[in-house]
Amino acid sequence: MKTAMVRGKRAATMTAVALVAAVSSGVSAAASLPEGGAEATGGSGVAEVAGQDTALNGRQNNACGNVPAFPGMVFDGRSQADCAVADRSERTAVLDTAGGATATGGDGAVYQQNTAERGRQNNACGNHNSSFGMSGTTDADCTAADASWSRGVVHRGDGAAATGGDGGAYQQNTAQEGRQNNSCGNTNNTTVSGAAEADCAANDASASKGVVHHDEGAAATGGDSVFGASTQDTAQEGRQNNSCGNINLGGTPGETDTGCTANDASVSRGVVHRGGGAAATGGDSGFSATAQNTAQEGRQNNSCGNANTGSLSGTAEADCAAVDASVSRGVTRHSGGATANGGSGLSTLFQQNTAQDGRQNNVCGNTNGLALDSGRTQARCSAVDTSTENRTGSGRVGR
Repeated sequence: MKTAMVRGKRAATMTAVALVAAVSSGVSAAASLPEGGAEATGGSGVAEVAGQDTALNGRQNNACGNVPAFPGMVFDGRSQADCAVADRSERTAVLDTAGGATATGGDGAVYQQNTAERGRQNNACGNHNSSFGMSGTTDADCTAADASWSRGVVHRGDGAAATGGDGGAYQQNTAQEGRQNNSCGNTNNTTVSGAAEADCAANDASASKGVVHHDEGAAATGGDSVFGASTQDTAQEGRQNNSCGNINLGGTPGETDTGCTANDASVSRGVVHRGGGAAATGGDSGFSATAQNTAQEGRQNNSCGNANTGSLSGTAEADCAAVDASVSRGVTRHSGGATANGGSGLSTLFQQNTAQDGRQNNVCGNTNGLALDSGRTQARCSAVDTSTENRTGSGRVGR
């Protein structure tokens, strides 16, 4: 299939990220960074056609190439999103307090896409909401490379929250809290007779010493609706969680290709992490055709290439890889856990709820309600752990 091409393209993209990215190479010393947070709120409407509310709080968050309500305007065309960030900054004795990021959708919208990102290098990239592209191609390339250095840094955040308004036909709510979480290439209600491809990569070579991280967790909540055709709620808390290439209600007689990689070569010493956990909750609906709720808490959890009720007469391929070569010494981690709750519905046809807590959990290539006609599905999922831990402990904190 396109495995060699996807891997070669992904490698080339990661090589070029330092050259083409929005590079952060600043130096911070004894700095205090109080923040009130970011808020994006959609207005109410009886028949609002499309709503896209995005709130970003922190550093190097890419909400890139997110096209809402593509009403059949890409005939034999091409939609492409290339998003890259590279962080080579240094921070010493920095206090960072934040009110979090909040994206709230208004009521009455036919299409909704609400995204809230809190932290550093979170990529919500190339997520099409209600895209009707005929005979064209949809391509999303999202990369994040972190080679930053932190010493004596205290980070306190209220977390990220994305809440969908009531009454939307299609909803896509994403909240990301932490570093290098890739919610990339997740198409909601798409009809593509050409090719859809998502390549998501995160490379962490950062160094942390004496860092304290507190956060309230990420929450993505779907709004209630009498007629909700499809909802997609994603909450990610932690580092390098890939919720990538998860197609919700995709009718694709062409090709769907998803490649997700996470490489952790970070070094942590004397770090304390307290997380409130990630929660994804689907809204209630009288008639919800498809619902997809994903919550990930921890490091390098791959919820990748999970197609929810896709009608494919072509091929669907998912390549998901996580490599952990990190070094941890004297690290304490407290987690509130991950929770994914599906909403109620009188006629919910397909529901896909995924919660992952910990490190290197692969929920990859799990197709829900797929109707194939002379097609092919293939999933390759790998996790390699060569990490080193010394005097490291973990526990659960109450919500």
